[in-house]
Amino acid sequence: MLAGGEARRFGGDKLAADIDGRSLLEHALDELPTDARVAVVGPARPLSRTATFLREDPPGGGPAAGLITGLIWALELRAEVIVTLPGDAPGGGRAAAVLLADLRPNEQAVVGLDESGRQQVLQLALRAAAARRLVELAGPERGHDQSVRRLVSALAPRPRALPADLSYDIDTADQLRHFRNHNRA
Repeated sequence: MLAGGEARRFGGDKLAADIDGRSLLEHALDELPTDARVAVVGPARPLSRTATFLREDPPGGGPAAGLITGLIWALELRAEVIVTLPGDAPGGGRAAAVLLADLRPNEQAVVGLDESGRQQVLQLALRAAAARRLVELAGPERGHDQSVRRLVSALAPRPRALPADLSYDIDTADQLRHFRNHNRA
């Protein structure tokens, strides 16, 4: 789970934004299996489930640095399959389950596609070998100030179309209002 951005377009801590009495981050974790080991790359926050909080070193290296930090953590735990998701996607946990279920035995990675056909490169399911490859591609900078899209595209992951509610992310206050209104309808 990547949760360390500065949320400049949002104008504050978007992951703490309230949606029906729970934070956006809590919504993003919904429907992950309760026995799944969860790491949140970003500042420690209150959560209703157990999670390990990690920071890229030095902090502020961007999404690729956060991704690589989380992958290194998972690889150190000897994870065979790893799922990544952005903290600002309220349907992220459900998307992770879809991607994981869709990862075929003979493939290394699958990436979510939003309804416009754009790869959501932070919504990934990948095998350990693919995670090691991403860490290798990031080099000694460990992803700092690198493009996540460039790193992930080097894996040539198979795209998996996701329903709009699973790929939707919140970057602005208007998008948060839209999400709140849509979910109340």
